Amino acid sequence: MPYTPFHLGPVLLLGVLLYQWVDLPTLLVSSIIIDIRAALVVFGPLEPPIYGVLTTFAGGTVIAIIVTAVVSSLSNSIDRWLDRGRLTDRISRGGIFAGSILGVYSHVVLDSILYTDARPFYPVPWNPFFVDGVKFIPVYVGCTLSGILGIIAFAMKYRSKS
Repeated sequence: MPYTPFHLGPVLLLGVLLYQWVDLPTLLVSSIIIDIRAALVVFGPLEPPIYGVLTTFAGGTVIAIIVTAVVSSLSNSIDRWLDRGRLTDRISRGGIFAGSILGVYSHVVLDSILYTDARPFYPVPWNPFFVDGVKFIPVYVGCTLSGILGIIAFAMKYRSKS
């Protein structure tokens, strides 16, 4: 799912359900940041394949560590802006890291379900998540429905927070 909003649906719902343990804004950013490489392949200077080392658990872990470091070091003005998307006042570095890992790993798994050239356990070529015959439409519908449920759950939790 290169550079699509579909990755946001499942993690939004998951993030609302796990809001006490994960930082929701970090989770959302982490779930789509891996698509930077895909965008650079499609629109920019990088050569195919679209699914490179970032769309692996090893590459995703490195990205999660970087995102954790960046979010943890944000200035107070930016952090106050991110507070609008948080459902809890208690944000720890562990919650930020959990959001980062969950976001990038969900991206790796979703892409691995759909694409034969995804290699989640790189350098091993094995992709245990790919199931021949899985169609894009059911996965996209599932991501959309989970996103709708996530928006509803977020609105309910956010309202009760205020």
